[in-house]
Amino acid sequence: MSQIQSLQEKESAMWRTVFLVLSAFILILLPSLSHSYGQNGDEWLEIVYGQDIYNYFFHGDKQALSYENKSLQFKGMELYGGLFDYYTEILHHWFPNIFILDLKHFCNAVIGAVMMIFTGLFTFRISKKWSVAVVALLFIFLSPRLFGESMNNPKDIPHACGFIIAMYGLMALLLDFPNKIWKHAIILGLGFGLAFGSRPAGGLLLGSYIVLFTALYYILNKSFREGLKANNSKLLKKLLLAMVATLLAGYIIGLSAWPFGFEAPIAHSLESLKGMTNVSIILRVLFEGSYHYNNNMPWYYEFKWIMISNPIIVLLGALLFVVLIARAKKEYGLFNVIVIVYAALFPLLYMIYKHSSMHDTWRHVFFVYVYWTVAAALGWDLLSRYITNERLKWIPIAVAIAGLFPSVIWIFKSHPNEYVYFNELEGGPKAAFGYYDLDYYQNTNRQAAEWILKNVKPIPGRKIIVLSNMLGFDKYFAKDTSWLGAGYGRAFERSHLQWDYYVDYPRFISAEQLQSGNWPPGNVVKAFTVDGVPLSVIIQRKSYDGIAAHDAMNKKDLPTALDKFQSYLKTDTTDEAVYADYAVTLAAAGQLDAAIAAMTKASQIDPGQGQFFEMLGKLYHAKGDEANANKAMAVAQELSQRDQEAQGEPEAP
Repeated sequence: MSQIQSLQEKESAMWRTVFLVLSAFILILLPSLSHSYGQNGDEWLEIVYGQDIYNYFFHGDKQALSYENKSLQFKGMELYGGLFDYYTEILHHWFPNIFILDLKHFCNAVIGAVMMIFTGLFTFRISKKWSVAVVALLFIFLSPRLFGESMNNPKDIPHACGFIIAMYGLMALLLDFPNKIWKHAIILGLGFGLAFGSRPAGGLLLGSYIVLFTALYYILNKSFREGLKANNSKLLKKLLLAMVATLLAGYIIGLSAWPFGFEAPIAHSLESLKGMTNVSIILRVLFEGSYHYNNNMPWYYEFKWIMISNPIIVLLGALLFVVLIARAKKEYGLFNVIVIVYAALFPLLYMIYKHSSMHDTWRHVFFVYVYWTVAAALGWDLLSRYITNERLKWIPIAVAIAGLFPSVIWIFKSHPNEYVYFNELEGGPKAAFGYYDLDYYQNTNRQAAEWILKNVKPIPGRKIIVLSNMLGFDKYFAKDTSWLGAGYGRAFERSHLQWDYYVDYPRFISAEQLQSGNWPPGNVVKAFTVDGVPLSVIIQRKSYDGIAAHDAMNKKDLPTALDKFQSYLKTDTTDEAVYADYAVTLAAAGQLDAAIAAMTKASQIDPGQGQFFEMLGKLYHAKGDEANANKAMAVAQELSQRDQEAQGEPEAP
């Protein structure tokens, strides 16, 4: 053995040890941190879904088969696999003293860690170099969005995890063939079961990958073809048996936690695929400084989100892979390059082609980003191939690892809100505030709840009421209902709702109000910030006169309404809805000048509310000031037209 070969083997062994140590570290770290993360905005639904699945299998309850009888938030819930929700619900029955969110987040974090580890293992399969596997592992581990959502995203993280496990099993099966067929097939089946059990539609996509890539490997690899045909196709039969058996087992695993699919495995799987291609729930999404509807987003929506919310060093590596793709073909083989490019781009391009509706941000394509990190690690490895001096070949890998330093700093300083990360292309959260959703999953709700429980003291004789514009916030106070009540309340209606503390998020607040610096509102007693940007705030009520004013206005008791509005505005001058109602009341009392002043104030606080300008136009018209009336109505018309354009053309019946 030459000295160079000996050194290479020692180096490989060292990097393998680094990979194993780092994997163990991640597998311990993420679950240990998971208790710090809040309930995401959909998690209360998923808790209920898990309970419904449990009741279906154990008590024969049919709720999990259809949610037509439930509120809009539940629409289409039956189309999702319930693997995570169901089995964590079973665990909760075994360990009822553990807070359900802590249990779910612990399991979520374990799955996130496994996803990261298999990303590194997949990269090793391609590169045959443990150093590159370490880079890929670090790239995905230190991508702040993936780091944060690995703690409390029980749909997209398990799906991404299952996807990469299955792809690793498939690649290992093909590349090691004919060795270890059953071992790799079992890994493939387990990954398929997790992916299908999380998102049945995504599982069917994964199934198409398995067929496509197996056929492609057959076409491109002569020895594979010949091996399958030898001895009366003995190995072909063994391969088909192993793949069919394990995929069928994975399919059964998915169906074991999916009542809708369990009732009609084929038909309902296809129905899920159709439903997930264009999600039926219509959401307003803040993107590039204005609200769009998720069924009418710019074609580049997902690409841009990936580009502005992941580490620059990862994006540069992926770009290197594309630029050096000819060298990649030579180093890693045509088959491997096709697999990576296809897995990294096809779902995104297909969504563009199908004009698919999508959820906010890019969380539902995390399974695609996995291959961006693989390509990025390979890109930096390819760069080292152009360095002829053996002593300097380490530089690209070192640069790749060092380039993650800003992400490390971010993860430390933003914990537990890592997922609101924006990179230097966007200018960080400060530049993104008001232009993109930050805490869109409302992760800071746990911090808010813990602050309230620590700092708010019981009041003898009555309950303290806490409201929030987040559904499911009340789950944090399940043990404290003797002295505290919690619920949901829209931010726009907060002045006339009964509460003592209000937890407010910028979610769905108009872009103009955010951009003009008029959020957060007044009377904030605690703000949860990252880089000085408020992600959510707790407001303490200073006056209950807003409730009395609203009630008097509805009863047309104008003197009382005016008195109470004036009293309330002495304690809070930041509520646009109060100024608008005050203006209407003043107008009804014949005080047009004061009404115009109040409505002007409302429109200044929230310049994105077309109804304010429409009402202002009517007030000016009533006064006889047609010039200002026309100006206000022009703004109202412009805002209305913008909202119509955001909704897009209605679909043909």
